[in-house]
Amino acid sequence: MKRSVRSLAAATIAASALATVWGAAPAQAQGAAAGAPGINVVSWNICGEAGGDRGMAGFCPDRDEPTKKIEQIKQVVAEQRADVVMLQEACGEAPGSHMDMLQTALGSDWSLRHAAGARPDGRTDCRAGLKGQLGIVLAVKGTITDSWSENALPADPTGASKQTLPVLCAAVAGWTTTPCTTHIVVGDDARARTQLGNVKAFAEKHSGPNGFVLGGDFNRNGDAAVMQPMNAALDRCVNETTYHGWELDTKKHSYHSLDHFYATRTVGNSRFASCAVDRKRMDTTENEPDSGPPGAVSDHAPIIARLRGTPVPGDMNGDGKPDLVAVDDAGKLRLYRGQGDGGVTGSPTIIGGSGWTGASVSHRGDFTGDGTEDVVARVGGEVRVYPNRGDGSLADPVRLAGVPTGAQVVSVGDLTGDAYPDLVASYDDKLWLYAGVPAAKPAVRSARQIGSGGWSPMTLTAMGDADHDGLPDLLARDTRDGGLWLYRGRPDGSFDNRTDYGHGYGPANRPLLAGAADADGNGTADLWTTTDEGTGTLMFYAGETNPAGNPVDGDRTTVGLSGWKSIRSIS
Repeated sequence: MKRSVRSLAAATIAASALATVWGAAPAQAQGAAAGAPGINVVSWNICGEAGGDRGMAGFCPDRDEPTKKIEQIKQVVAEQRADVVMLQEACGEAPGSHMDMLQTALGSDWSLRHAAGARPDGRTDCRAGLKGQLGIVLAVKGTITDSWSENALPADPTGASKQTLPVLCAAVAGWTTTPCTTHIVVGDDARARTQLGNVKAFAEKHSGPNGFVLGGDFNRNGDAAVMQPMNAALDRCVNETTYHGWELDTKKHSYHSLDHFYATRTVGNSRFASCAVDRKRMDTTENEPDSGPPGAVSDHAPIIARLRGTPVPGDMNGDGKPDLVAVDDAGKLRLYRGQGDGGVTGSPTIIGGSGWTGASVSHRGDFTGDGTEDVVARVGGEVRVYPNRGDGSLADPVRLAGVPTGAQVVSVGDLTGDAYPDLVASYDDKLWLYAGVPAAKPAVRSARQIGSGGWSPMTLTAMGDADHDGLPDLLARDTRDGGLWLYRGRPDGSFDNRTDYGHGYGPANRPLLAGAADADGNGTADLWTTTDEGTGTLMFYAGETNPAGNPVDGDRTTVGLSGWKSIRSIS
């Protein structure tokens, strides 16, 4: 069962003007606009229509009361502020089904898809007077632009069972992560192992730029041998009790962890910000003929996960405020936490030991896809990404490319419209684009020349989206006269002709400069510079707009009183 439910060309960019560069129109630029919130995901086997009466092995709480189940789902969505709901053992494809009722309960802001599966006897229709076909449901708060499903369970080699169990994924407008759900076969580890491999391959095939999140009933504890390939290849969320059973022969309760989330693994930090189990919605009563009404609407508990969103540009420690990264005269990398008003903390954290002298350091974009902004640096002749562990500390580097020693490298955000950050580098008096590769995080494509002369005297920095058009911009200081120029990002993935941003930024009186993103929280891109006053100060320039509508430097404030002459670079 299966349902289908930019390239940049060469251009001339001189120091006096930036000529045309063409390509495909990008979406909202990652790293240029404000960070996007995380995604809240709920998965629940609602035991929609299992057979049997009270006291029988197949008993399902409230199996013939779909309105009760839908009401509980609606409450979970409200409590968890869910963006995604994944249901197993749910009826769909018909008026009055669980899917139909859930659409009404959640409203028009939600899009739903269903994939049917067959029982061992081959039947797909729901029982107990319920409407539609049995299977899995995927609901998202947004617009589903495409969806895919197929049976992931291999055929029973004995031919005794005709069961099918689908995997279902959906593309959602504006999302870079693909939600998927599935239901794994009970017992029969050989078939389950193959099914799990099929599910993983299917989810990877339909992954968005930031991978996928997969939830469902896996009918296995998380540490079961058959689950180890999944555990080794993907991030797992939830390994706690999610299922309650009553052993009729021993008259004992049994508890298992059968429901899990998996997500595309990233370097340095998990995609999952949190995991939880809502056990108050799991029936834990004895299942005897005289046990009375169940204590909840399913024998499974809803599981909840929060995926990290896209980071606020410049934010390294996860507090939503742009931070300053600096290399000191001992060759160590420092992190100065932004205070949200343009200032930074006086006491930095050392996030990199010696060895950073002469490096070209930048941070603007999530290269590993884990929802945190990473450091990119040219160290010697290598461009490396240093994955952020989420608190500003760095994991081991990953090599991205080789460049000439002395090249300037700047991570500017998403220039190519694929929701993945890109790099700009200057060397040999030219400007080069290293486009990020969403499918192989972290990675960049081979260099493309986008500027053919005049770049050797320029100091580059990324300031984010200075003109509020959703595209990243580039700031360049001409070291010959101290002029500061803004190159606006264009919808075709290039930079526009430059505009005058400020004057008086010569290397003598303003030795170092760095785009500050929106460091004071007013929605406008800002700038940090050091000065030669005393032992060196740090200045904050609040971004403004001139009468012509162009971004320019604004009022300045001293935010670091001394000691900045010992700093060799800032970003």
